Amino acid sequence: MYKLIDHFFKAFLRRKFLALTLLVFGVLQGFCLAPSFAQSSPSLNLAPVNHAGVPWRIAYVEARPFGNYAATLSSMITQLHKMDWIKSVDGMPYVDGQIDAQVIWEWLALKKNEPYLQFLENGFYTYDKLKGEKADERTDEIVERLSKTKEIDLILVMGTEAGERLAPYDLSVNMMVMSTSNAFRAGIVNGPEYSGKPRVWAHMDPYRFKRQIEIFYDVFKFKSLGVVFDDDVAGRNFAAIDDVIEVSKQYNFKVVTENVPQVPKYGANKAQFSVDLEDAYARLSTKVDAVYVGLFAGRDPNLMSQIFSPLTKKKIPVFAQQSTDVSSGALMALTRQSFAALGGFNSRAMVRILKGEQANKISQIYEDSPNIMINLDVAKAIGFRPRFELLLAADKIIKEKK
Repeated sequence: MYKLIDHFFKAFLRRKFLALTLLVFGVLQGFCLAPSFAQSSPSLNLAPVNHAGVPWRIAYVEARPFGNYAATLSSMITQLHKMDWIKSVDGMPYVDGQIDAQVIWEWLALKKNEPYLQFLENGFYTYDKLKGEKADERTDEIVERLSKTKEIDLILVMGTEAGERLAPYDLSVNMMVMSTSNAFRAGIVNGPEYSGKPRVWAHMDPYRFKRQIEIFYDVFKFKSLGVVFDDDVAGRNFAAIDDVIEVSKQYNFKVVTENVPQVPKYGANKAQFSVDLEDAYARLSTKVDAVYVGLFAGRDPNLMSQIFSPLTKKKIPVFAQQSTDVSSGALMALTRQSFAALGGFNSRAMVRILKGEQANKISQIYEDSPNIMINLDVAKAIGFRPRFELLLAADKIIKEKK
């Protein structure tokens, strides 16, 4: 029992020991190795260069304001600074948990005398609150600019939906797609390790959600797992439903589903989403002994505790994709607590593309180290007593009530 927890706990200890060893070695040698050194080959020349005497011009597209997008952008900028591609990041307007990437972009666009990178003042695009024809018009606007002008050298794309909208076009500008549920399954790229598209690169962690579900099963050995999702392409990706089904066959548990549309589909009646989601969990509470929670973009985090309440009352454990859900009433998550290492991976790929490597020749796979998060208040409410090994392996423990 707890073989996966044991595996990740030992991996955690190995990481801490390796980090300490490298630090001591670095001090003795008069230098300090960066934590992400293993992600790039020593033979790669990542030194900054400009583009024929002028800075490389960068644009940005996002699906909507979202914490992961802002964190991903911020971490990339920080790492580019450490690689000497950006002079300074002092005053960058980012704090943990913020969802607004535009304020970061506007700050970047105002930076003067940057010799290598220019973040275009008119280069920030979002699909936020755009539906139907309006969203199509935004796509046409971006594609026309990328196709007919030579003023953009690279475009950063955040989110599955934004990537899906631009993926069908054979653009002449290199595109990096990040913070997706699964860019391969979404059709943004043609393969998990390499994109199969000459000017497209997308970060992939193909086993991320499988790891989550396997950890959850290893702790609870549930016989039936409930999932609520929007049964369209994006909704299935957000909920990782294909991974859930694949793991269920491996471990022989039943998957019970409920369908609730994504928040934007409710339009002006957004409040109904929370009611429908709570009702869906109430129905699942009579049919399953565990629940896995995927992403619904646009949820109100302040309402999640109430939404989860039917499950809490029935003492059903909830495992979440997003760490914010653990703060809001889910029991556990296996999530990314720090974007620093991922920022290093993304920024190195960006530099390699700018320096002339084909995007489809650069590996897309970066797998996060496991970070376990657990809410002890929820554990008490559902009568779950975590074993010592689980608590010791947890990277963050939430306990507010006394």
